[in-house]
Amino acid sequence: MMSQKPELTDLTICRAAFAAWVFVYHLDLHLHFSAWLGPAAGLVRHGYMGVDGFFILSGLVLMHTHQEFNAPNMDQVDARFRPAPPQAWLRFYGKRLARIYPVHLATLLILLAVLALGGALGIAPQSPQRFGLGSFVENLFLVQGWGLDHFGAWNYPAWSVSTEWAGYLLFPLFALLLTYWDRGVSLQLAIVVFPVMGLIYYFAGETLNLAFAAGLWRLIPEFLAGMVMVRIASAAADYDVWRRVFIGGGAALILLGALTVDVATVLGLWMLLFGLYMQYDAQRPPAFGRRPALHFLGLLSYCFYMSFAIAELLTVQLFRHLGWQPTDEKALFALIMTGLTFILAILLRGFVEQPARRAANRWLAEDAPAQAPPPPATEKPQSLF
Repeated sequence: MMSQKPELTDLTICRAAFAAWVFVYHLDLHLHFSAWLGPAAGLVRHGYMGVDGFFILSGLVLMHTHQEFNAPNMDQVDARFRPAPPQAWLRFYGKRLARIYPVHLATLLILLAVLALGGALGIAPQSPQRFGLGSFVENLFLVQGWGLDHFGAWNYPAWSVSTEWAGYLLFPLFALLLTYWDRGVSLQLAIVVFPVMGLIYYFAGETLNLAFAAGLWRLIPEFLAGMVMVRIASAAADYDVWRRVFIGGGAALILLGALTVDVATVLGLWMLLFGLYMQYDAQRPPAFGRRPALHFLGLLSYCFYMSFAIAELLTVQLFRHLGWQPTDEKALFALIMTGLTFILAILLRGFVEQPARRAANRWLAEDAPAQAPPPPATEKPQSLF
């Protein structure tokens, strides 16, 4: 056995793939290039499923990283329940806010500046109803995805960040319940989640493209599905089953995604991530190998995801000003929107996300109580998320 488990490299690369999937989906809404892709058109047209990958991945990574909320091991002699102290809750929520809020706030302010500049130049946004004061306040408090907003307001991809924030608030309770019961209950929950998703899919009109007012229905079962992976992975990780689950999940994801069966695509996403996590848990090398470029894109993925709507707005306004149609200049539209998204993402990561996280880590470290001795080297390291 290795003395220390490797970094979650594969899951970081998955973040890049999920962000790219969502981006290509939104690009296709303007350019309609999926019409030329034949059987692969369904994968592009259902690129919103990348958000489902993020929801599952969030539950997995939080459960892997934050074990301070776990229930005591009932096999121990002294198994009295000691709830996590308030400081642990505050540190957890502080870390989560430092991860998501600075970039979210920066994108709101960028959009506000763009609108102010456009107003001064006499340029009205294409959809002015997106930019109301009430929606701005909801975005400031990260509640726009809790059933309050029914329209793609301001930086519209941030609805999923708001929804994930609700998941973060519930995470300590979910972690306590999942670890209080034995792994068999977690396995049963993993099985039950998918029929529940099937019911949501059916009553939503055979789609999981649920956002804003219905976003929590999409998040909660997928978030829990990600959490239970950590509980059940160790029971199977030392067997070679991880490769079969990973390959089967990837094949199901491609096939069922092309067939546009959303709930089955979620199952494929779950299997793919579960196979990768079992591979990690068994201390094997990354399935995707060492890919520095893809790893960097994974680290950039949150800023990229939060930037594309601003780039889209600017590109659409430019084309309107020039009197061009995106479908007539597909390559140019795609090039401008992609370039602007990457530029904004790199700037946000370098000047907002990383400094904010470093500052939060210093602040939280100052307020943290004295820590116990470091855990044995065989325990799982902190993830990058």
